[in-house]
Amino acid sequence: MNRILVLFLVIGLLIAGCGKRPAAVVNGEEISMEDFERQLAQRREAHRLQGAEVDERALREAVIQEMIGRRLLLQVAREKGITVSDEELQERINRIENTIGKENLAKNLQQWGVTEEQYRKNLRETIMIEKLINQLVPEDSITEEDMKKYYRESQTPFLKPERVQVRLLQTKTEQQARDIYEEWKKSGLNFDEFVAKMKQPEGVAVTGYGWIEPDLFGGVIRDALKELKEGEVGGPYKGTDGYYIIRVKKREPEKVLSYEEAKEQIKNRMLIDRRLAMRAHLIEERKKKSEIKVFVE
Repeated sequence: MNRILVLFLVIGLLIAGCGKRPAAVVNGEEISMEDFERQLAQRREAHRLQGAEVDERALREAVIQEMIGRRLLLQVAREKGITVSDEELQERINRIENTIGKENLAKNLQQWGVTEEQYRKNLRETIMIEKLINQLVPEDSITEEDMKKYYRESQTPFLKPERVQVRLLQTKTEQQARDIYEEWKKSGLNFDEFVAKMKQPEGVAVTGYGWIEPDLFGGVIRDALKELKEGEVGGPYKGTDGYYIIRVKKREPEKVLSYEEAKEQIKNRMLIDRRLAMRAHLIEERKKKSEIKVFVE
């Protein structure tokens, strides 16, 4: 999933507010039409980025039901006295900014008309819901026997993804990247020596060697990371935020993991599955006991 799509999904999860005409009322608490329309617009954009067709009626129904489910979970969390400290909130904000970029986040919040106060309020509520579900399905609810059974019965093997150790040289323009590549070819130096001696022009960034998974990238960058041989340099390749020259130092092929190697992956997958199931179950149970009015057509 690309970073832009992740950004829309993160912002969509965080948005709420108040308005005059409700989209729904859940046990006396309103979901504003403004918030519904905003989240609907974001979901349409996410579908557009994925190239997916949109059934408007089905999409509207899905969005309002998700918002109702979120409100029901918040009500349960409050009943159980779950709170989020300012320190917990700030830690999560820092994590989000480190993942998608502080500037990108700020621009998109501005684009969708979300204030900092709304952002913080609704991120706090998101953490409250996570705490609720995590309390109901704690980590220690997954036993060793559960994990062994899951490993034995899994229809797909647990894999360690292919990894490549790479160095990246990033430029703002294609011409800048081509000029640097040609200069390196004429220098007679190996790539690392050239980078070490190069006067770094404005707009050029160079990383040290690090391990990355090609499948976390898209398009030509992913293809290059999969195809370049050990010791080979390629480029320039167009990425989402510039042009890249890439040198692959080492490669590690994909491999099947033993149970011991896969334990952490198994536990994480089982926790996600059980917590999603608990979330859905809790929403359905609360709906049976709740007064819900929907005004979205």
